[in-house]
Amino acid sequence: MKKILFAVLVMTSVWTNAQEVTSDTVKTESVDTLKTVDINQLKESVDDHSMKLAGFEEKFSAVESVVNELSKIKVSGYIQAQYEMYDSWASDGTQHGVLVTGSAYEDNSFYIRRARIKFTYKPIDGVNFVLQPNFEAHQVTLKDAFVQLNDRWLNTFSLWVGQFNRPTYEIEYSSASREFAERTLMTRTLYPTERDQGAKLEADFVTNFEIPLKLQFAVLNGNFGEGALANQAKDVDNGKDIMARAVYSLKFPSKGLGIDFGAHTYLGNTTVIAQTTPTPTVFSDVNNNSFTPNVGDKMKKELFGAEVQMYYDFLGGLSLKGEYIRGTYSGTTNTAQVNTLFNANKVRNVEGYYVSLVKNVGKVNEVSLRYDVFDPNTKLSGDGVKTKDDLKYNTWAFAWQYYFNDYIKVMACYTLPVNEKSLNAGADYIKDKHDNIFTLRLQARF
Repeated sequence: MKKILFAVLVMTSVWTNAQEVTSDTVKTESVDTLKTVDINQLKESVDDHSMKLAGFEEKFSAVESVVNELSKIKVSGYIQAQYEMYDSWASDGTQHGVLVTGSAYEDNSFYIRRARIKFTYKPIDGVNFVLQPNFEAHQVTLKDAFVQLNDRWLNTFSLWVGQFNRPTYEIEYSSASREFAERTLMTRTLYPTERDQGAKLEADFVTNFEIPLKLQFAVLNGNFGEGALANQAKDVDNGKDIMARAVYSLKFPSKGLGIDFGAHTYLGNTTVIAQTTPTPTVFSDVNNNSFTPNVGDKMKKELFGAEVQMYYDFLGGLSLKGEYIRGTYSGTTNTAQVNTLFNANKVRNVEGYYVSLVKNVGKVNEVSLRYDVFDPNTKLSGDGVKTKDDLKYNTWAFAWQYYFNDYIKVMACYTLPVNEKSLNAGADYIKDKHDNIFTLRLQARF
């Protein structure tokens, strides 16, 4: 019985193994068949996707090319929106505010002081194209438009050609960074619109030679700020004006002190481009004597200046800045004159300076004090001054700034001009004319 049972179990086991082998054989054949089908389909699918990927790659290359070009363009700018209050009075005390039109006065106003966008395009190393328009409520004006070529061998020289800032400290110090609402009366008068057209060569010896010296030399048309804006598109004569500036820097890291000092000069002329007939225009020279120039005559514009800026790491940071300019300046009367501060047919010896103190208070506050003086006619004073254009001004400016973040700041600035008094310059100037201005400004930059 046991033998029969054993034989049955052996036969059962053999039959079972045979079924598994048969099953494995079938499965193997089925898988091979599927493999053959999947590989063919996969090849067709890969070929199809390769073609699609090639198309995408071509499109992506075009997009990448555009993105690469756009990455060479840097866009920045700022908007200064402000509220102004005018503490101004007519000489008889009956009118308060600034005369707008006719007999209408205003003592406050909202105002867009600046709205600028700056485009800087760098196609290759060492080459920059800069374009900066300024948007006003009634017009769009061009502030900067120049090509800058930097030498790639010495990393020292750069050539600017186009329209750019005149090389002085206060002019080149950006309006977006300045501690006061406006530049000094001296700078606004002697360098109206801040810009001019021409070519400028700069040499900065600190990078390659470790000499903290910067030199600037510019050849300019010299007619910006004189006459109507349309006359400034090109030069009005064959002569060119020259500006030169040198700045040397001293640093004392252990003391937290840095000092920059320098000098600049402006050598040029104002050309008489028209005369009224039959009665020629009469001018006034530096000694206040009358003379009648001919068309094409040149009147002297020669200025010499010195500057110093001191930065001291004291309780959060402190800076002391000053600049002094004197020389001979000339201008012509023009109803469309941009430089309303020197709108007269005259040649004058001028002198001016300013001193400013800026102190950081904590990390987000800054207080500033500035005193500036400008004398448009050093040969006359007091009752000897016959017109308001020759009056000397001493101006105080007090400012506070709050930095909300890296892009937004609030400024409050109070400006107090104190004019020279004269019995012969008009009723407004027998005593100090009330012409103070309070400015509350919100600036956003990007």
